[in-house]
Amino acid sequence: MYVREPAPQRSARERLLDAAERLVIEAGASHVTLDAVAKRAGLSKGGLLYHFPTKEALLQSMLKRHMSEVDERVAAERGARRARPSGAEGLRERVRALLELSPRRHAAGAALIAASADNPALLARFRGRYRQLVDELPKVPRSFERAALVLLAVDGLLLGELLHLSPYTPAERARLIKALLRSAARCRSVR
Repeated sequence: MYVREPAPQRSARERLLDAAERLVIEAGASHVTLDAVAKRAGLSKGGLLYHFPTKEALLQSMLKRHMSEVDERVAAERGARRARPSGAEGLRERVRALLELSPRRHAAGAALIAASADNPALLARFRGRYRQLVDELPKVPRSFERAALVLLAVDGLLLGELLHLSPYTPAERARLIKALLRSAARCRSVR
């Protein structure tokens, strides 16, 4: 007889982040309160304040988790390879990871970006990470431009999807992803 293993218990911190993410998606970050997050997570407000003393700390942790998930997807794309990929391989891995994020992760990202309208400082971490990404682009003449254009195209596609403006059908999106991955593969870095 098969006995199903119970799902691993999530930490209180993770449950709070999950609850906040669901609320951000449903109501928007400006409507999220610490009381609502604690209630949704099934914890006391004191328990929430232990992990996140302010709403800004909570939103910052949500952004950090969002970026970590992208980094984990890139690492998964990299697989068991130990060597750091070339500029082209790294760009291709980043493009694939960004375009294959779950719809929930996209929705959470959109809501958190919307929260930055009230608090632009929330995006400081994103700005720094984006600068690092640009600094990693291949530096060979013409390849930098190609790599930057691929990154800008990915940004545009994702932004259109985050804002629910994208006119592309799933088949068209799949074709665009293949084209972006091919373009990323054509970038070369100096060895």
